[in-house]
Amino acid sequence: MKHISAIQPTLDLIQGRRIFTTCWLSASLGISIVQMRLLAQAWLVLPHALAPACLMSAWILGSLVGLRVPSAIRVWGSSSLACILLWLTGPSLMSWYLPPGIVPPALVSMVALASIALLLGASSTTWLAKPRSWPSVEERLALARSLVGLTIGLVVAWMFPTFAGLIALPCCLPLLALDFLLSSRAPLPMLGSVAASWIGRYWNADRWQLQLDRRALPRNWWWSSLRERSQDSQGYLPLSFLASGIAVILGGVWGAVPTPFAASLGATHTLDKLTWLLGGQLVILVLGTGLLLATRNVIGLPGRLVPVSVRSRVHTLALLMPVAMAGGLVALGLPFLQAPWWLAVSLAGYTLAGAVWSILLPRLRPPFAVTVAAQRHLSLAQSARLLDSLQLAHGGVGERRVNRLFATVEGVLMALFTPLLGWLIDKSQSVDTVLVMIGLVFALGLACSLLVLYAHWKQPARAQRTRL
Repeated sequence: MKHISAIQPTLDLIQGRRIFTTCWLSASLGISIVQMRLLAQAWLVLPHALAPACLMSAWILGSLVGLRVPSAIRVWGSSSLACILLWLTGPSLMSWYLPPGIVPPALVSMVALASIALLLGASSTTWLAKPRSWPSVEERLALARSLVGLTIGLVVAWMFPTFAGLIALPCCLPLLALDFLLSSRAPLPMLGSVAASWIGRYWNADRWQLQLDRRALPRNWWWSSLRERSQDSQGYLPLSFLASGIAVILGGVWGAVPTPFAASLGATHTLDKLTWLLGGQLVILVLGTGLLLATRNVIGLPGRLVPVSVRSRVHTLALLMPVAMAGGLVALGLPFLQAPWWLAVSLAGYTLAGAVWSILLPRLRPPFAVTVAAQRHLSLAQSARLLDSLQLAHGGVGERRVNRLFATVEGVLMALFTPLLGWLIDKSQSVDTVLVMIGLVFALGLACSLLVLYAHWKQPARAQRTRL
């Protein structure tokens, strides 16, 4: 008698989103704990800020590699778990002995930690960032994880150093089990499958799997693409450079500062300040979520443009947020604002400004498909020909290539800037001094950038009044 395998029913879309979101958040927090504990171990091996900063640079470079590898979710999930197990059992497996005087033990430990950081950066980024057959994580949850995940990892790594690895490992297991056991019940069709192609066969840019030939591209193709997007979306070009600069500076700060800051708290037996910082972030995120839900009709849903009636005010609000983040960095480093509740308020203000900036930036610098969809009614009114699916696919591929180039440059600059900040911390022997200095320089650079952006946005209005 033939054996007929039972067909497992797919999960409901809402239920699948909740399951995947829970597993993804758990795994991402587990990776954050591993990351912060690795940096703490680098500090214990070599108590200088440059050591964890270099380790963070290795993690960033590994993340850049992870964004460019093939999307084999199960392989990279298993690799991440293997790296964590190797990190946990590495000291007990080290059975060889290096004679003293040949290789310093601190150098051996740093090379081993850097190798693990490089591998974990590549595997964890691929595992968490690559698309799956599950609904994507909601915007506000992904944003909350990016803002609070580092602080949670810092609290666990420094307040529970013995159990940090044992806490991180179970956090990663649910997503790995989801990839291996429930992938057949995913509510969305598998990417590249016949079902996915059948569903998206009409007017879908993803139907065309295009690849740009590098040899056929002009020399300054990325600049031409940015200029074309700037004509369709006002301020796209200066906003792109401003966002990249902010990402590099803030990425370097939060890669180099947390570990020596926590080490200084540990030396003075005041690690409880970390819980104040985490509590302030959680409170402000709850308040920010309520504010986001209240203003959803004003700023629009993800993938929608800001309404024309409030666009100028949203522009102004968005440009004030980096200034508020610079003020938050300065407040964190001021000597007379080092009380626990003052630190919590300073970091909470920085977190709120970062959340507002991260929400408004994609709406002020919309993707190519969003811009085309928003301008279709104008094209119909002017009897203009709409773009077909092949042209939409070509525009989307060009935009993804530009974004990939920007991400690569940002990652490389961040990997270079983080050790520089670690060296500055060692030279000044104070985290607070470096925070104040970086915050002031950041604010000065933002002031110059805002003047340029203001002039750029006012120029079309002046030209329109001249024609009238």
